Amino acid sequence: MGKENMRTSMARALRLINISLYIFVILLTVVVSLLSLYIAITSILGSIRGIASLTDSNIISILSSLFLVVLTMELIEMFIAYMERGMIIVDMVIAIVLTAVARELLINFANIESLTLQRGIIITAAILTLSISYWLVNKAEQIKKT
Repeated sequence: MGKENMRTSMARALRLINISLYIFVILLTVVVSLLSLYIAITSILGSIRGIASLTDSNIISILSSLFLVVLTMELIEMFIAYMERGMIIVDMVIAIVLTAVARELLINFANIESLTLQRGIIITAAILTLSISYWLVNKAEQIKKT
């Protein structure tokens, strides 16, 4: 009985550490989300003040900031879903990565001089691979339900 009690208390301690680490990561993600929201708001307000000098790159910068807010919100949602279900939701992870790649694509096309052929091919391949993966995961979920 002594070994069994020790195993149980060890499992509880590890579970408590695990939950504490997830809460810490969620709190950090919330802080990053608030910071990205602040950046997006200041970008928008700065553009509104200088509406006469608004350029394509300013608009793309604002959209990039908004994508960052969406990404952090999605990460928080993913952590919460993981804690509720106790497993990683693969299609949610793929959707978050697709959003991040879309943001990267937006940033690269904003500064077309920095976009090389190799980088364009890599981003295109990443989008294609992630899209196919997302479709396959959703198809597998549909098959599992029937």
